[in-house]
Amino acid sequence: MDDESDAPVVHLSRLDAAERATGPEPDWALLSPDERARADRMPPSARRVWIHSRALLRTTVAHHLGCSAREVRPARDPLGRPFLPDAPHLHISLAHTTDCCAVAVSTAGPVGVDVEWVRPVSLPDGLARHILGPAELEEWDRVATPDRTRWLLRRWTWKEALLKAEGIGLAGGPRSFRVRRTADGLRVSGGRHRPECWWLDEIPAGPRHVAAVARDRRGRTPR
Repeated sequence: MDDESDAPVVHLSRLDAAERATGPEPDWALLSPDERARADRMPPSARRVWIHSRALLRTTVAHHLGCSAREVRPARDPLGRPFLPDAPHLHISLAHTTDCCAVAVSTAGPVGVDVEWVRPVSLPDGLARHILGPAELEEWDRVATPDRTRWLLRRWTWKEALLKAEGIGLAGGPRSFRVRRTADGLRVSGGRHRPECWWLDEIPAGPRHVAAVARDRRGRTPR
């Protein structure tokens, strides 16, 4: 990928069986009262990784700011995006899925990160029609059956990361633009998305997950 000098920093954390079995006390201590109340309402299957993702956000930001993780106080804007009222120069994004979470940090512009667990997808053709444009659907039709799930979920993360960087999420219309792999990396085109406006790349996430990160080069504020 070209021009990586100002690429976002991504911290990705996977929970193995031993970590899932241990209590969340070290992470729990970093959460706000509102986050603890929210976690208490979650089913056990989602609770552990959600708690860990919020702790990872704080420890990651603390590393960049040179402060204690307990001093980091993230907030949410009206659209639900995290931001740092005390450090507006630092742009952040957060994602989590089964057994894995990711935090992206950028000082160069709004950032988005997404991670997905590679699992069987019900009605994959329906999901493909929801997120892929016409040219991408033609490519989807040519993908061999054993590769289809991972292929589709990878593209989901590409588009979700970019739309999170843009600040509108999947409501922004993932079918309205195309992401394709070229010799120079991932390229965005179509609709309001011009290639020069976006930095987009995949994150190595192991055999069970796929992940991507995007940065908006236009320098808009994250809220």
